[in-house]
Amino acid sequence: MLARLLIFRSLRERPLRMLLSTFGIVLGVASILAIGVTNRAALASVTELFADTSGKSNLIITSAESDASGFNDAVLARAERVPGVGLLAPSIQLTTVLAEEAPPAEIALSFMGMDQGGLSLWGIDPAVDGQVREYELVNGRFLSDLPAADEIVLVDTFADEQSLAIGDWVEITTPYGIERLRLVGLIAEQGVGRQNNGAFGVIPLETAQKLFDRPHALDQIDVIIKTPDAATTQVDQLKTDLQSALGPDYSVLFPASQSERMVQMLGNYQIGLNFLSGMALFVGAFLIYNAFSMTVIERTREFGMLRTIGMTRRQVIRHVLSEASMLGVLGSALGIGLGILLARGLATILEFVLGQQLDLIQLPIDLMITSAVVGILVTVVAAAVPAWQAGKISPLEALRIRGANEEGWLIRHGWTVGLALLLLSTVILLWNPFPYDAQFRLGSVVVVALFLGGTLIIPASVGYWERGLRLAVRRLYGNSGLLGSLNIQRARMRTTLTVAALMVGVSMMIVVWVMTESFKGDLEAWLEGYIGGDIYVTSSVNMRADMGRRLQSVEGVTAVAPIRYFNVQWAAPDGSEEDILFMAVEPAEYSQVTTFVFNDILQDADAAAAMTQLAQGDTVFISSVIAEKYNLQPGDDVQLFTKTGWQPFKVAAVVVDFYNQGMVIDGSWLDMRRHFRLSDANAYMIKVEPGASVTTVKSRIEALLGDRYHLIVESNSSIQERISVLLDQAYSMFDVLALISMAVAFMGITNTLTMNVLERIREIGMLRSIGMSQQQVVAMVLAEAGVMGVIGGVIGLVFGIILSRIFLLSMAAMSGYKIAFILPASQVIAGFVVALVVSHLAAMFPASRAARVRILDAIQHE
Repeated sequence: MLARLLIFRSLRERPLRMLLSTFGIVLGVASILAIGVTNRAALASVTELFADTSGKSNLIITSAESDASGFNDAVLARAERVPGVGLLAPSIQLTTVLAEEAPPAEIALSFMGMDQGGLSLWGIDPAVDGQVREYELVNGRFLSDLPAADEIVLVDTFADEQSLAIGDWVEITTPYGIERLRLVGLIAEQGVGRQNNGAFGVIPLETAQKLFDRPHALDQIDVIIKTPDAATTQVDQLKTDLQSALGPDYSVLFPASQSERMVQMLGNYQIGLNFLSGMALFVGAFLIYNAFSMTVIERTREFGMLRTIGMTRRQVIRHVLSEASMLGVLGSALGIGLGILLARGLATILEFVLGQQLDLIQLPIDLMITSAVVGILVTVVAAAVPAWQAGKISPLEALRIRGANEEGWLIRHGWTVGLALLLLSTVILLWNPFPYDAQFRLGSVVVVALFLGGTLIIPASVGYWERGLRLAVRRLYGNSGLLGSLNIQRARMRTTLTVAALMVGVSMMIVVWVMTESFKGDLEAWLEGYIGGDIYVTSSVNMRADMGRRLQSVEGVTAVAPIRYFNVQWAAPDGSEEDILFMAVEPAEYSQVTTFVFNDILQDADAAAAMTQLAQGDTVFISSVIAEKYNLQPGDDVQLFTKTGWQPFKVAAVVVDFYNQGMVIDGSWLDMRRHFRLSDANAYMIKVEPGASVTTVKSRIEALLGDRYHLIVESNSSIQERISVLLDQAYSMFDVLALISMAVAFMGITNTLTMNVLERIREIGMLRSIGMSQQQVVAMVLAEAGVMGVIGGVIGLVFGIILSRIFLLSMAAMSGYKIAFILPASQVIAGFVVALVVSHLAAMFPASRAARVRILDAIQHE
């Protein structure tokens, strides 16, 4: 009981300091919880979407060619004969638009790419598909068992948006005209109804094959194993048996594998968020250490008296750690509340990244408990050294007015350990022995070691910094400023931790800024080619080849270049087989509108020769990501699976391409038609005549062709502006976390200077008594803050530049993204200015408090 009363009294007597100290834990816990909650919601959203799509199926069968042509339904009979197969649900998956639906005014953008919208329409076998997928009927009936009925079932929210009711005729667009289907039922936007954000419908399989001229074609077969609740080994065995029976022309996959690329992309984005939130908590620990170190010094007499009346060293240590635990509980509780609010903001950002809504209704209790435990543990660990120092106080020290602030071994000799950590961590990060550490866990530990090494070097260098800045301090703050400058050496541990907090904050800001600018630099250069020309035309359905001639005939158009994307299977050099994206272009027309961004600086003649090779056929360009990841270069061969089997293609050049996370191969229109039997286009890039108005030409295309062919027409400048906004939104959370680190540093400086003022009340009173004015007292405190701001700012800039360089190298090693390092001089200067501004703003309250000290009260102060 007595111990608890002492704890509450201590916290009550120093409320401001404890609140400032707790603030770091609040922000750290909030960051960890917010990112954890949002990560889980995002991953759940992605995996549930694919789980809803695949329903109860254990396996899926697709074409190994991965293109839009699918495979013959004769494979159903072959699959049925494989032992262990219980149910097969064939489907054909199409994209169309309602005939009366106006095309969107702009292309929907997300980090997954461009979304042309439209209606996702699946042809299914009504007799068996309901046993695989969940269809929650809310009105009308489901599809009849008639194999070729002209019926359709839509998601109720989509039908409401389009003002469609049961019994209405729904007119859809096919490549061969407009067809009518009777709306017989509405399903809820649940289960498979979540597909395409609710813009989804189902029709009978034979009807789909007939309307879209794909007789006997299938895109996917869902497989349910015969044995209910089959063990994983049984499913694995059936997968092997099916693959063996069907042969290399087909791929037998687990349903979850469909979401792997999206989950991988999301994981890469979250690595940075997790690291920055950890750094915020790391800096928060400095505040706790500072607060309890000062508390131990101030309460030397109290601890000494407690020792005198019989309290043991262990009890004193337990007493201090109990105070820390209470602060940790308070900080964690507040952090959980703030984390819930932060999670909502981060979820909004990730909704832009994923292009779909996230559900944050349920807050995971385990994450809340984990965040709270981490906050409490960090608080207790940070207070462990001050607690141990309190336990060392002897009863004789109760006679002292204030304890001595003795410098420990780390202050005097820690620079040797710091230098070793600094060199070792830098070498490890540059050497990068863990390039395939997907979550960057080992890298994060080494980065923390880098910061710790820099922190341990600070005490030994404080004197050099002070002497180097002495002249500037005198000019800015006068002679009283020199006293403040000298004061940073009086409590070097406190100065060290404050400077370290500022150092981490500035470093994080520089890392975020450099990474953002570097990525934007390469991305903008790529976008100029990828979305080249002046106008971009696409549609929810693939466009026939004659669309190019129609666009070319529009007044003001000087060149039109078609583009076709489709998935293709390739044999990677490491022996694996995976799906990548093939982008087919007509080289001659493409060169009139835009150009590829070649990875190496090629002479015009070399670039022209590469384009000539591409036009001749059996030649491809590979992205820099693939080249880096698999160590490929011009002259090498890559194997792609075509309609005639595996086909070698010569690599003519390496180009910058970030689409589909860089897993892209560029080929010619000739090769697409010859080897993949495709002739339609996904999009057209248009260049207008010199002097012609892009807006005017765009309006002409919309008026002549837009509604008739359901074209989405947008100027390239508009697309690039919206992509820039999307990037800013994606990186805004990194900015928020960097600002959190700076906020923690702000609190650290305020905390340290407040402690310094309280520790030197009598000294300030003596200075005032011999003539120092209030303005000079303020200058003295501001000078101390300014010196700490310069030290933290300069070291933070250096560490930030080094880390951002290392991060770019690590990104290239882990994912193949080789991004040019861009160091924005204006933002480097801004980072230093921010450090100075933050340090001076944080010093305002302590400086004001010091200036208001009354001389008589100060002289009597203990």
